[in-house]
Amino acid sequence: MRMLHSSWLAALVSACVCLGAQNEPVTVRDPGGLPSPNELKIPPLGEIKIPQPAVFTLPNGLKIFLLEDHELPVVRGAMLIRTSNLFDPKSKRGLATLTGITMRSGGTKTLAGNELDERLESIAASVETEIGESTGTARFHCLKENTDEVLGLFRDVVTSPAFSQEKIDLAKTQLKSAISRRNDEAQGIASRELLRLVYGPDTPYGGMEEYATVDAVTRSDIEAFYKRYLFPSNILMSVYGDFSTPTMREKLQSLFSSWNVTQPKVPPFPAVDAPTRPGIFFVQKADVQQIFLQLGELGGEYRDADFPALSVAADVLGGGFSSRLLREVRTRLGYAYEIDAGWEADFNHPGVFRIACSTKPEETTQTIQAILGQLENMRTSEVSDQELKTAKDAALNSLVFAFERPSSTLARLMTYEYFGYPLDFLSRYEKAISTVTKADVLRVAKQYFLPAKLTIVAVGNRDNISEPLSTLKLPIQPLDVTIPAPKEQALR
Repeated sequence: MRMLHSSWLAALVSACVCLGAQNEPVTVRDPGGLPSPNELKIPPLGEIKIPQPAVFTLPNGLKIFLLEDHELPVVRGAMLIRTSNLFDPKSKRGLATLTGITMRSGGTKTLAGNELDERLESIAASVETEIGESTGTARFHCLKENTDEVLGLFRDVVTSPAFSQEKIDLAKTQLKSAISRRNDEAQGIASRELLRLVYGPDTPYGGMEEYATVDAVTRSDIEAFYKRYLFPSNILMSVYGDFSTPTMREKLQSLFSSWNVTQPKVPPFPAVDAPTRPGIFFVQKADVQQIFLQLGELGGEYRDADFPALSVAADVLGGGFSSRLLREVRTRLGYAYEIDAGWEADFNHPGVFRIACSTKPEETTQTIQAILGQLENMRTSEVSDQELKTAKDAALNSLVFAFERPSSTLARLMTYEYFGYPLDFLSRYEKAISTVTKADVLRVAKQYFLPAKLTIVAVGNRDNISEPLSTLKLPIQPLDVTIPAPKEQALR
């Protein structure tokens, strides 16, 4: 956390006094006796206290977490469904996304989608469903007085969706509209293509929806996908808010006990197994004034023993205003206004170690050189005591927001249960961060920060680059991001 300098503090005090007494004479005290920022004593963070939800499992296998909070007269609920767009067939990418959208928008067996919208809007409630890369989700939110009605609607959406063809067609149109716009922003292209290259463009993690794959999805495909993954023992459910735990338990037993659908256990998510792709991959985009850069390689999982030290190392490298990349590339050299780095992890597969910035075309080569130089420095000498302290403090302070409210705590506990992590994982991580040493940072930087294996994606107008990229002595390859035309356009 940055501190205010004495001059700023004096100005702030003066402004507050003026606002507090606009019509009276103001006497401003001499700030000379105030301590300097370096003298301020900040107490350590208190111990993290995790609320304990009530947990039980229905006979059909649906596991439920209940946590009361009577601060506001509202009730929220969520389901985590073990499914993923990683299970899409290659020729029908978009299937999981369309299933997640139309499970809600398509209405239920007893209530059309538009009627469901009107019913929920009339009582200021919401029910939403979605399927992403690692989870499927279904959520509801309502006032306490409408809990029974909304729980019934939520149950119907999850257990008996109608998958209206009209809503499927609308969702396809929306998805294809998003495909048509995916090359509009240079920064988005750089981020997307880095992930595709690192994970492999033909793998479930690197593949993309196209017009043809979306068009290939049928209503029967959506119904089959739903039936395969939406069954009670494949779902975790939580309810949070203003209710009585015994009463809510009875309601949920009554609503969901008759849902006795079964399916074979869902297979594990696909493993990440892509070869490294070192070098520079350039996307020519002549309508932008800067070159957008993303440099990266495979990261790791949260459960990795080295993740705490890698988090600290990445923060020293590019995690804030005192980071090395910002001091060197922005402040000293003036090549980029903003630059950051992060060791991104995921719960069940490796994330990506990523460095991102944008720069003037004529300074592109020098910017890449400066970044690689700072990476090499991290690998060859220990960080300073102050760098280590700043990075560890930033990591520990961020944990406060993980338990900002009981609802966020419940969501985190659900996530740990879903991915098979110990429920006290965050406490373990906190302790591990506090013990990271300078030697640990140097060790993981040598082992994991590998300049020779970095994939570098550059997006912009290559014609404006003054110093050739070839001076970096790295393989250079053009990257075609052209969107395949829709079938009807291709036929014309």
